[in-house]
Amino acid sequence: MGISTLTSCGAEDSISRRFHCRFTFHTQNHPGNTLEIALNGFGTYTFVSASYKNNIWHIYSTPNDGRNKTEDIRITAAPELQYAKVYNLGANNGIIIGNSNFNKYRAYDRQCPNCIDQYGGTNFPLNWNSANRQQVICAKCHRIYDLEYGNIIDGADGSRLMEYSLSYGTATNGTGKVISVYN
Repeated sequence: MGISTLTSCGAEDSISRRFHCRFTFHTQNHPGNTLEIALNGFGTYTFVSASYKNNIWHIYSTPNDGRNKTEDIRITAAPELQYAKVYNLGANNGIIIGNSNFNKYRAYDRQCPNCIDQYGGTNFPLNWNSANRQQVICAKCHRIYDLEYGNIIDGADGSRLMEYSLSYGTATNGTGKVISVYN
């Protein structure tokens, strides 16, 4: 019993609670979307952000496929709108979601945790590393983070990426799948 308690606490400690994160996305209303594509592949990830413009919620998804194209997904279905009102995507409206090469769902904050610590504020977005799109790089401190585990693989020592929980499964009503990112 003591071992399982230590194990569960260790797993729980990897989830960042520094910035609130709550995101729910119903895939059945948006067939072929890049969020779901990122979770169905191996080593595939996408940047996710949200905005409310002209009375419509927009989810923006920029996959690591090298095309540098952002998909604009409009949230218009009534069941989704109830979740859209509580979108909170970490430090500065940006998360990274995907599936590792080892078939483990991953979700991270898109802000550099080390620059937040060193400089304050929350405007230090990570971008795809052009040399390896399963990595992200900070333009400010030049650290490179691996998305398999969120660790720094090049640059000064520091903290790993801020990680969030991600679930991806069948909706409770049995129609389609739901992506949830939270802490």
